[in-house]
Amino acid sequence: MARAKTRTRSRGSGSRRGGREAELERIRRRLARETGTLALGQPAAVCLAYPSPYHVGMSSLGFQTLYRILNAEGPGCHRAFLPDEWERMALPWPQPKRPILSYEGERPISDYPIIGISVAYELEVSGLIRLLEGAGIPLLAADRGPRDPIIIGGGPLTNSNPSVILPFVDLMIAGEAEGLLPEAVATILDTRGRRAAIDAAGQLPHTIRGEVDPGHFEPLPDMAKGPELYLPAHSAIVTPDTELSDMFLVEPERGCSRRCTFCVMRGGTTGGMRLLDKEVPLALVPEHAKKVGLVGAAVTDHPQLEELVARIVERGKGIGVSSLRADRLTPGLLRNLAAGGYRTITVASDGISERMRKVLDRRITEESILRAAKLIAAEGFHRMKVYEMMGAPGETDADADEVVRFALELAKINRLTLTFSTFTAKRNTPLDGAPFIGVKAAEARLDRIKRGLKGKVEVRPQPPKWAYVEYLIAQRGPEVGHAAIEAVHAGARYRDWLSAIEPLPPSERSLRFGDEWLRARRTGKAASRPRLPVVT
Repeated sequence: MARAKTRTRSRGSGSRRGGREAELERIRRRLARETGTLALGQPAAVCLAYPSPYHVGMSSLGFQTLYRILNAEGPGCHRAFLPDEWERMALPWPQPKRPILSYEGERPISDYPIIGISVAYELEVSGLIRLLEGAGIPLLAADRGPRDPIIIGGGPLTNSNPSVILPFVDLMIAGEAEGLLPEAVATILDTRGRRAAIDAAGQLPHTIRGEVDPGHFEPLPDMAKGPELYLPAHSAIVTPDTELSDMFLVEPERGCSRRCTFCVMRGGTTGGMRLLDKEVPLALVPEHAKKVGLVGAAVTDHPQLEELVARIVERGKGIGVSSLRADRLTPGLLRNLAAGGYRTITVASDGISERMRKVLDRRITEESILRAAKLIAAEGFHRMKVYEMMGAPGETDADADEVVRFALELAKINRLTLTFSTFTAKRNTPLDGAPFIGVKAAEARLDRIKRGLKGKVEVRPQPPKWAYVEYLIAQRGPEVGHAAIEAVHAGARYRDWLSAIEPLPPSERSLRFGDEWLRARRTGKAASRPRLPVVT
């Protein structure tokens, strides 16, 4: 496949100066509103650059944790973010080069010897392309020279299929990077020569080189599990200028013990659930934090959650919990959530019918959701919101009719919002390789549900067309990274992505279950269980 051209147009020096001044003004305004900023005005060898704007990146617990660790144990670390104006999905490109400056050092990110980039999900590759190319850094790893920064990629995307970012990174760390990123940085700084440093760091566990040689890709590594000494992850900075305004983030647990067949955080993939005693996150909450966010894949499975929430609220702080399970709600927990500022309670159903939840091994029953609705109403909450996932393998119109019938029943108890996403098959799950429902079929099913609800329930669907683009990326290999350049350069509209990716031949890669090591230990009848669940 021909490699994409990555040159961008330049601007006059006067325009560049004006862009730098505007960027500095924005950075200084945000820094003035932060509490807990590290390394201000101090030298640093690493810049952590987030491929989405500041308000998104600063809401990432992983990003904040690595920033804190590299400043505590490493050679210092600064931050940078995708310019706010470049967030839109559709954006004319190429944009003129502009100064993308670090917050702590007010330096162009291209000046740093090492740049770490955390990518959360497939479509964020557009931000990665815009960030590197707009900052004047050679976009493709194979095009960089001795004086260019070494780009280390990682983040939540590595839990599924990070192939899309391999053309752009010199190194990639898969999984939880708290223990590995400082080691990779130290190895790079201790090794003479850019390529030698990349090769040396690429030998670390759970780490591979990106496409530093055109057309050469190393097999994806298994995911790292963070050392216990780094738990729990917690914020370094609290700021009002984020998605989670003025909220201190901390995890009371990590991972998940459940086996939902569609989820990349399922127990077999993440190594199960690691619980922390409630006193551990409590001790980390700073007095200046107005709100505390408890973050994790399965927070409501924590046996001390109700007491932990109560203790936080007793300290006069607001509360947020990243994942509420309908079958774990209690009157006491709900009362404390209300005292901590909750007005709407959100739970996840995922499968749109009882049958589909069983097929997906979701283990949430209609009875549990109905009980949760009654508790939520009894505690006086303004609204109940339920996350639904449509389009999973084997789903039919009969399942759509069931979600209509059940939603109307719930709406008699409390005001109800249904939020719909469309299923996309992900690597490291039993449904890896399953087909996409189709954009028109998904839109028809959503229309059927809306008509059945007759305006009695609020429906907030995510556009199926973007779920389809996510599916195309998730099910491909690294060749899709080069196609992403073409899509972004064309403007990154929906049709631009289809034109760039659909012509690619089917990707030849082995499907990943996510816990092959557990399957390998099965004997007898267990060893012959089908790889995919029955979805008739």
